[in-house]
Amino acid sequence: MKQLIQWGAQYIDYSAAWKAALFLGTIVWCINLAHGPWAALPAALKQASYTFFVAGFIVRLCEVLALRYQPHIPALLLATLIPSCIAVGLTFLVHSLRGTPEPLFSTLPTLLLAPPSFAVWAWRCRKQQGL
Repeated sequence: MKQLIQWGAQYIDYSAAWKAALFLGTIVWCINLAHGPWAALPAALKQASYTFFVAGFIVRLCEVLALRYQPHIPALLLATLIPSCIAVGLTFLVHSLRGTPEPLFSTLPTLLLAPPSFAVWAWRCRKQQGL
């Protein structure tokens, strides 16, 4: 199990993953709460589970794109736009499946938070590497 976790750490940023999962899962639960707490729970659990794995992977992708390309501006644009499009598209797809009362509204937090978050993350990665 330890080897699997270490292997996954190459592709998933676990620290960002659990924080994002908790945060977005809670937001989606609150968005869908008007349909009842039990109706909101599957949407929130889907969001949290999905976010843990997918957001952790996409954060790593953002890091790779930010550090791989030169000059500064195109690298930051790639590291912001590509992960944001993937995150929004996959989030909408997951919520369009059965069990989410408000799929569009449940995707809204990702749509609003992903681009600025990835931009800051990419900038931070480049700054840490002295690029």
